[in-house]
Amino acid sequence: MRRLIWSAMLLLCSVALAQEQQVVPLRYELWWSEREFRFVGRLEPTAPGEAKLPPLTEPKFFTCEFGGSKRLFVLAKQDGDWALYVDTNGNNDLTDEKPFKLRQRGHNRVFGPIPMKVQVNGRTLIRYVGAEVTTATDGSIRLYLLVASRWKGSLQWGGKTVTVTIVDEDGDGLVSEDDVLLWDDGTGQRRLPVWGRLGVDGHFFHFRVAPTGEQLVIEPIQVKSAVVKVQGDNVSLILEDNDGQWILEGQNGKVSAPVGEFRLVSVTLSREDGQGRKWQLRANAFGPTAPKLFVPESGTALNLEPLKVSLIWNRKGNEMEFSLDIKTVNGMSISDLRFEGFQRPPEPKLRLVAASGKVIDEPKFHYG
Repeated sequence: MRRLIWSAMLLLCSVALAQEQQVVPLRYELWWSEREFRFVGRLEPTAPGEAKLPPLTEPKFFTCEFGGSKRLFVLAKQDGDWALYVDTNGNNDLTDEKPFKLRQRGHNRVFGPIPMKVQVNGRTLIRYVGAEVTTATDGSIRLYLLVASRWKGSLQWGGKTVTVTIVDEDGDGLVSEDDVLLWDDGTGQRRLPVWGRLGVDGHFFHFRVAPTGEQLVIEPIQVKSAVVKVQGDNVSLILEDNDGQWILEGQNGKVSAPVGEFRLVSVTLSREDGQGRKWQLRANAFGPTAPKLFVPESGTALNLEPLKVSLIWNRKGNEMEFSLDIKTVNGMSISDLRFEGFQRPPEPKLRLVAASGKVIDEPKFHYG
């Protein structure tokens, strides 16, 4: 399962949230521009197996999972350029397929959009992908899939119109746990999973995108909850238990959370410093490294400070590579720190001093 770092500050306002089920229709559409290219991943070279093939010149064979089955992609030379044959209907027969030719999209030459047939709940649906071919420095030919479509809709939430977009990030034609729901309430775009549990200011919901991508269902649920106090203003927590994850949001340093024992996956909070600057911090932890958080009925406090800074070095031949590891007091890694919106603080410096006391160098650390 691919891990996502979700910024889940969805909506923090005093307007009452909907307490009834919402069924949000989503429309499927092409999403195909240079700015919005998303690489799904590199396809691996493979033998064609029992596939039926047309006459091919200098073929290169690739396969990938699509719509629940393996699909064959074949690059072949045609009129001095690459053409792409794709098993769009999943019958392992390329003799009934027409080749796709390279097209200029912005600065890139790509194949597509390619209509792929998939079976979902007994229905045959069309899902679009794109593809790009590159030549590596070692001369090897590489084929990449591109996201070429999305589902989109809108709903009313807390008195605002929110646009929701579902992106098939793994490019397999199905809505699955590796995909993402983009939530835009006009203040910025946030990333969510395509299903999960959400708590906002003491209101709790279950949300899920249908496997076909045709609708998003949001329904309120009853949860025994308590207050988690955090030193900060707007606060977002992601808690994980055996049933999945909770995305929780609160204000003024207080978050209503379900009662129980959880793994603390993510914390996002904002705080104002002595100069009136607004800072935002995000800390994350995954798997066995995630600290436990027990929420009793009486509530609890979550402490992140003092932060721990460690200097890590690694020798590579005649060079030394240094990095800073910043963690919260409960062992979570600081993944982002900004102030006044999107500004990062100045890069820290590392001073290297010889035994004589002479300063040898003062390199800066860089983000990344």
